[in-house]
Parts: sequence; C-alpha cells; structure tokens
Amino acid sequence: MPSPSVAERIAAFVAGTPEVPAADLDAIERSFLDTVGTMLAGRTSEHGRIMEAHAAREGGAGPCTIIGTGLRTGAPTAAMVNGTFGHSDDFDDMGGYGHPSVALVPAILAAAEYARRPIPGSALLLAYATGFELGVGLCQTGAYDQYDRCFHSTPVFGALAATCAAAKVLDLDETRTANALTLAASAAAGLGRSSGSMVKPLHAGHAAKAGVLAVLAARRGGAGSARAFEARGGFLEAFFGHRLVPIDRIIGELGNPYRAAKTIFLKRYPCCGSNHSALAGLAGLLEKHGLAADDIERVIVHEMAETSPVLRFPEPASGCEAKFSVHRMLGTLMVRGRVSVDDFTAEALADPAVAAAARKVRAEVLSRWDAAGADKRKGNPVTIHDHKGRIYRHFVPRKELPGGPFAPLSEVDLAAKFEGNARRSLAPEQAVTAGERWRALRECPDVAELIALVSR
Repeated sequence: MPSPSVAERIAAFVAGTPEVPAADLDAIERSFLDTVGTMLAGRTSEHGRIMEAHAAREGGAGPCTIIGTGLRTGAPTAAMVNGTFGHSDDFDDMGGYGHPSVALVPAILAAAEYARRPIPGSALLLAYATGFELGVGLCQTGAYDQYDRCFHSTPVFGALAATCAAAKVLDLDETRTANALTLAASAAAGLGRSSGSMVKPLHAGHAAKAGVLAVLAARRGGAGSARAFEARGGFLEAFFGHRLVPIDRIIGELGNPYRAAKTIFLKRYPCCGSNHSALAGLAGLLEKHGLAADDIERVIVHEMAETSPVLRFPEPASGCEAKFSVHRMLGTLMVRGRVSVDDFTAEALADPAVAAAARKVRAEVLSRWDAAGADKRKGNPVTIHDHKGRIYRHFVPRKELPGGPFAPLSEVDLAAKFEGNARRSLAPEQAVTAGERWRALRECPDVAELIALVSR
C-alpha cells in the first residue's frame, strides 16, 4: 500500500479538531479586526475601485458580500475582491509568510457565507489557525527565500493556507481536503517584481480566490495530481528549487505549537514592512530629540540586505512605488510626523517639502559579499546627522517593531486603527460599532451578523 501523500498528510491535520491556545486565538481575533479594517480602507483606493467595478459588472445575487458595499456575488469573486481590498494600502498584517491575513480572512468569510448556515466566530478563528500553520510551516521551516526564488511568498503560501481554512469552514473530509490542496498547488503564483505596482494587492486576492475555488471544486469531485507536492515537477521543486524541503518536519510541527501569537505583526504604517524598522528608528529619534525636517542634514539607513530587492524606488512616480521607497517613507515621517493612507495620493507625492526631505535619506545597501552572511530579518539601524554636527543613532530590531509579538498594539491603538480605516467606507458610528463587535469575534454565534455591520 503506498504511503500517504503530502496532501493527504496535511489534510489529516486540517480535518482534526485541535485545541488552539488562548494567546493564538486572541492574536488571530485581532488580525481579523485589523484585516476587515484594511478591506474597508482599501476599497476606496484606486485598486479597490477597479475591483469593486469588476464585481458590480459581474452582477448576480450570490451569497457572499463585497465588504464595505451592498454588492453580493459568488464566493471566489468575493474572496478575490475582498483580498485585493485588504492589501491595497499595504496596511494589513505581516509575518510568517508575507501577509497572511489578506488571503486567509477573505477566503474564510467567503466560505462562511457560502455555507448558508450559521457559522460561529470561534469556527473562523480555528480555520485561520489551521491555514496559517501550513503557510508559516512551509515558508519558515522550509527556509523559503522569496528574493532568491522570485515568487512572492504571500500568494505562493497564501493560496494553500486559504485552501486549508476554507476546507475547515466547509467541513470537507480528508479526501476532499487533500484533493483541494492538489488543485490549489497549481494556483500558487505571484512574481516578486510586482512590488510597487497594482499587481501586488491582486496577489492577495488571487490567493484567497484560489483557496475558495479549490475547495468548491473538490466538494464536487475535483482533484489534481495526487502527489502534486512531492513529485518531480511538483510544488516543492517548483517553488523551492529542489525536493529536499524538510516536509516531514514541516507536517510534524503543524500546530505543535501554534505560531500565530509569536509571529503576526499588525502594521503601524501603511507601506511595505521592509520600511518599518527604519521608520521606527527614525520616529524614536525625532520624538526623543525634538527634531524636525529642517534640523536634519541627512539620514542614513544601514545594513539594507533583505530590503534592497523591494525598496527600489528612491524617487517614486506613483503611490504604489512610494510604499516601496525607504527614502520617501522617511521623508514623509520627517515632514508630517506620521505616514498615513493619504500620503500616497498624487497630491501628496507632489509635496516639495516631502520630496526635499526624502533626498536627505541615504540607504546603505550591503554588498553581495556582506549580505551573504547577514541576518536578513534583523532590521535597519538609522543615523541622523543634524545641521549642528550632532549625530544620533537608533535601532529597532524587526522582532521588536510596534505591533509585533513583543510590542503589540494597545487595545486603544488597535481600535483607533480600525476606526480610521473603517470610516473610509462606513459612517463613524457604524465604524465604532463594527470595531467593538469584530473585536469579540469568538463570542459571535453567527458571523453573518458581523459581516452585515461592514456592508451597506
């Protein structure tokens, strides 16, 4: 009798009924709240308007909600549109395998509405935990390097994570869950070079759609190659470049322990996470020493290894590019004291004061020789030289970033972030009520009640 395939072994984990620790459930609940907020904000972006128009053009009276609107459509389309909304401003969470929640949450919500029966909030949290485990295991334990392999980790692993989560919501058995995974393995994609363009938010939407579509097809008997992961030319070889991925260890570690609480970062700034260590370091120096842009002669960002392949727009020509410009982000912080969703409009990009401040930033990118031995995830120290010859230096390691596991957003800051994002699509009172209810997701008997609060 042949040994179980990788898909079958993953499916056995998905179909189980594990007990997820309270800390992980709370981290996931916070991510649900944060992600719904980024969907409501992202809907009003240029990307969001395009996707909403697409959903409206499709028409129909499907079971699933386009968040922030009165539109309803089929589950795959809703997952795609809501996922794109969520990543449009790059304000969604990060950690584990890029941006986990913008593939997971839209897929989970679409599956829950597609079920046409009450789905409690606790089931959504469990579905998220299940999908997240596979994504983080493949990416981190498998030592995937998205810059070396050129495929963006969010859609590559997000498609599989979304499949596991949607299968959990819809109670697929092990056989159908394994089949869904073999289908989704061929839908994993996303070119890394898309950073700084309108395609990157679509990566999240496509991953969410791929997961939902795979599950719905598997429910009706669809299946891919049984050994789509481990065989020659399969997922592992295609994306990792070899078949020596420690898949036994990856599967053995699923849920042992759960990793959401120690992995997920809720963003403080709406831009690429590779900017955040430098932003946090600069913010600390500006506040501590009372510095303004006019006081500063130059800012140096040190040890840029991981960041250099994506933060490649010193003079961004669009809001998309600005999110991947450490020069522009630090210049914005120097002039405005914050970085917000509104700092990426054409009007904001034309601000001469911010452009002048951005020209004061110098990024020291490590040579290939030095970068080979560097810790790509440690972050970037920042040095300020002021006009009086004084020098200030500060370093916020990536693991200590505000919003991360070691420095989580306070409940007040979490609520404020949600409300600020939600008000871009909802009335202020509705935004407050929605925030309070989504924060208590695990207590909700039917998520349809919460989805109604963030639609019109």
